[in-house]
Order: sequence, then structure tokens, then C-alpha cells
Amino acid sequence: MSELKISLRRIAEDGFTRNDEILADDSKALVPQVGFDLLSDIKKNLLTVVTQIVFVTPEKEVAVGLRFRYTLEVDSLTDLQYVTNAEKGTHDYRFPDGFMEAVMTDVYATGRVLMAQKLVGTRLEGAYLPFGGANSLIQMMKRK
Repeated sequence: MSELKISLRRIAEDGFTRNDEILADDSKALVPQVGFDLLSDIKKNLLTVVTQIVFVTPEKEVAVGLRFRYTLEVDSLTDLQYVTNAEKGTHDYRFPDGFMEAVMTDVYATGRVLMAQKLVGTRLEGAYLPFGGANSLIQMMKRK
């Protein structure tokens, strides 16, 4: 397999929600959670990581939530495809070692910056996503 050529094509926010009532209540603990989906457009060689970051209470009330898309152009994405499930409309890829780890680390860092900008002026202003949190995303991705 030849070396992949990768270009960042777009980072786009899909939406942001903020519950000022929960944010104003210092008695409510808030915990960050991150989730993602991988989408591909084989004809255009695009791989998109749709990411959602939320700060929630132990009761799962959402204080703030951010959803964004991180889109890469991966030259020869079609060459990586090895299983297609037409019924589900999914594709499984065999990426080179370290590829998804690098992508998820960048996605996580991007989410950290985007969310930090949204938290200015709130009690979460100094709250960042945990250091090393990309590792949990990578493990989750490997289980999917």
C-alpha cells in the first residue's frame, strides 16, 4: 500500500447548546463526555469525524454541548476499503498503524479549543477536557 496523502479540509460546528440555569448552579457537578461517529464519502475521498462534547450533571442533564465535524481528504480512501456492508451502508477500513490515533488526537485537541472558546464567562471557563482524553476515544474507536 502506498503512503496516504492527508489534508485537513474543514472544521465546522454543527451546533452549540447552553443551559444557563445548570451553569449558574454551583452545587451541580459537571463532567465532560465526548462521543464521535466516523463518516466517509468514498467517491470524494473524505473521512469525517462527527464529534459531540458535553458537560453533564450526574443526572445526565446537559449544561453545555458542542457538535462539530472534522473532515479530512484521504487520497486513495477507496484503496483502504476492505469490507462493505450495503445493508447498513457502512465500510470498514484498514488504516495504516497510527493513522486513527493521530486523527483522534487532533480531533480531541480541536474539540478542546472549540469548547474552551464557548465556555468563556461561565463557571467552566477554566475547565478543559482531560489531558490524555484522546486515548479513551481511540480505545472506543477500536471497539467499534
